[in-house]
Amino acid sequence: MKSSRFFAAAALLATLALPGLTRAQGFEGTIETRAASLSEAALKYLLGPAGEGDEFDASGIFDVPIAQIIEAAPELGEIEVDALIYHFKGTMMRVDGGLEGEMPGYAILDFGVGAFSLVNPAEQMVLEMTSEDFEQLKEMTAEEEPTEPRAKPEVRPLGRSKEIIGMRAEAFEIKSEDETTIAWVTKDLSDVVEVFLELESRMKSMGMFEENDEDTEVFLLLADHGFPVVEQTLTRYSWGEYAYEISAVTSVERTSLADDMFAIPEDYERHSILEMMRMFGGEN
Repeated sequence: MKSSRFFAAAALLATLALPGLTRAQGFEGTIETRAASLSEAALKYLLGPAGEGDEFDASGIFDVPIAQIIEAAPELGEIEVDALIYHFKGTMMRVDGGLEGEMPGYAILDFGVGAFSLVNPAEQMVLEMTSEDFEQLKEMTAEEEPTEPRAKPEVRPLGRSKEIIGMRAEAFEIKSEDETTIAWVTKDLSDVVEVFLELESRMKSMGMFEENDEDTEVFLLLADHGFPVVEQTLTRYSWGEYAYEISAVTSVERTSLADDMFAIPEDYERHSILEMMRMFGGEN
């Protein structure tokens, strides 16, 4: 799974982590990422002559740098580009960017108390879920039918290494039924990996871990090797069409962060995400 997808999955895991982490995070600082999602039409355009015809080798897209893809986005209109910034301090995580489509602002995840907040400074409003809300959500979803088990993806080292933003990274290939992922993984961010491994363990013990979530599954398969700083996933759907996603960590800064970065103004209007789910989902 690509870095932005990883962080999205990690954020979801964090929101469901009712008991707090037993220790503070080892990493303090900021991680910035860029990501792009391509349709088959955009993929073929970027491949040039190699992408012509009905039958073509789509794997060539793995060699196209993310900068080239992002540069082509305005012209093509079939490339979605995202940029996310993650701030870590103690048991807190703040996510900036990537929320403009649904709600401008930022997200705050408090691993310590198991709470999640979407903060909109422009509207002086907060959408939040408390640990009590998550307990209720767990009860609401307890009777959902389990998903069918999936075959475990294959993981193999590619024997290639390179330096990415000052960190040594090794290449791994992960194959599942319809996806091929190439991930460049570094051990320099192993302390970030440990945070989410502990969180996953708590989720699993509570029966709240989605065994068939592809993003989380790939991350766990890579965890022994380090943290994915670049992830590229080529998908071929059952009807034959391709899609491609790439994400890259663009900077890592280990630095002391101010507490007020993670504070939510007390005078903001607060609304419960759970109540909104009940309202729009028809839950009594």
